[in-house]
Amino acid sequence: MIIGGTMADTTQFDHDRISHLLADRLLEVPAFQRSYSWDEGNVADFLSDLATARQKQTGYFLGTVVFANATDSHRQQIVDGQQRLATTAILLVAIRDALRDFKKDKSATHIDETYLRGYDLDAEELVERIVLNPADQPAYDLLLARAPLPAEGTSSIADAYRQASRYLRELAPAEDDYRRLIEITTQLDEDVQVLVAVASDLPEAYVIFETLNDRGADLTTADLLKNYLFSQAKHNFALVQATWTKISGDFDKAEDFVKFLRYDYMSRNGHVTTRALYKALQEDIGTGPSKAKKYVQQLDAARATYLALKDVDNTLWESLDFDMRESVLAMRRFGLESSYPLIMATFATWADDKDKAARFFTKVTNWSIRALFAGRLGGSVAEKAFSRAAQLVSNKTAKNQEEVRAALSTLIVGDREFTDNFRAFGNVPLTRAKYLLAMLERAHRVKLSMPLDGMPDWSSRTVTLEHLMPRAEAKNDAVKATYVETLGNMALLEKGLNKNLEDKPFAEKTVTYGTSAFQVTAALKEQQTWTKADVDKRARELASLAPLAWPL
Repeated sequence: MIIGGTMADTTQFDHDRISHLLADRLLEVPAFQRSYSWDEGNVADFLSDLATARQKQTGYFLGTVVFANATDSHRQQIVDGQQRLATTAILLVAIRDALRDFKKDKSATHIDETYLRGYDLDAEELVERIVLNPADQPAYDLLLARAPLPAEGTSSIADAYRQASRYLRELAPAEDDYRRLIEITTQLDEDVQVLVAVASDLPEAYVIFETLNDRGADLTTADLLKNYLFSQAKHNFALVQATWTKISGDFDKAEDFVKFLRYDYMSRNGHVTTRALYKALQEDIGTGPSKAKKYVQQLDAARATYLALKDVDNTLWESLDFDMRESVLAMRRFGLESSYPLIMATFATWADDKDKAARFFTKVTNWSIRALFAGRLGGSVAEKAFSRAAQLVSNKTAKNQEEVRAALSTLIVGDREFTDNFRAFGNVPLTRAKYLLAMLERAHRVKLSMPLDGMPDWSSRTVTLEHLMPRAEAKNDAVKATYVETLGNMALLEKGLNKNLEDKPFAEKTVTYGTSAFQVTAALKEQQTWTKADVDKRARELASLAPLAWPL
């Protein structure tokens, strides 16, 4: 048989019934496969479809399943069909348990020994018909043993069983209704059809999946990409599989992994939407074992940079002679991810000069903060601009900060505009305000040629944010409410100095402010009143420091 231009004469195709696959084979989910992910809606649809087919007395086609023969195991590996097979097994466990509750032990035992567990001559013991991946198997073992289950919401396997059990209780609430349970078992055995493809090995199985799978909408871009890479890997399969497993293991959510894949693509090729990503990746990677190997190795290096951008304590920053904490925290607290493709491109292209790439990271942070205050980071405009600049860095058209800055001209904000935007900016969340005030404190010290080593660590819990006019005072005052959460009304203050200040008159609090190690805060000791005019004046003073705090 010819499939997608590839000769697959060693692949076997056949029609079968879903429960026959459990009864006639020993199956396992490869360890690198994603975990069971059907939610309540998926399970409800499955049960509803079965019920409709029973009512109409018609067959039900459940799609294609793809298996691979393993060279080191007598179990066939499930490449496609895990969710459907696992859900079928879970439903059969629930039917078994319901029958036992009705004292129908012979029927329950038949289900258990036919579809769920069987005697393995090689192992000389009772074994599961289907083995799930390491994350799912413990919960499935509990189902088989009818042992206490994990708390609701902590295991998709256990939750699917609970849902199936509730459904069966509604379908067969009394012992006299037990035949309805038998009807479902018979349906799964006789009327729920699947097309089965059994490949000679895993790489061939992924070729089959890539060309025959008609359920791509149920898969994430990451799933589709994995299947594509595995189908191309051939003699590099072990390396591609291991590297992919390592990379994907760093992402708890599928959407986070897809975001990383998109940023990596854009760091080299320019902007792409999530919808168009999979096809773009296929074209970018190409075909053949060497291309698959090259891509996952490049992706692994990109992963290291991407994770560092989110972690202030990453080893990448420890290797530098200067502190990157502020830049990393700014990216995280302000959600400046649109610049990630550009930063990833610089670390990949300037890999022999980490200092250059890291200092550029700080520069991009400055440009992003300026653009944020100017309202230029909304929509996809900024992402497209950063991705276009990233592509120029990757193809070595832009070789330094000046050339990249020229490519980002639509996002770059000059000093005067930045000062005006900063002064007029409205409410600022507390976590962002601490960072902003810390950078302004640093700029103030630089301006006065003061040392920076005496400045407290603003990100620690020992430093708090003080509202100079308390929030309680603005609670019932419409005018004060307009500026109580603005930067002009906030100051950094050591936690030890902040005790019991809230109830004191402003004139008394200034004495405490004057003892702060934060020089911008200490300057408030000269303040006699705290009115809207005073807040506006302080906002102008802080804004005058902004271009120095985030220099071009």
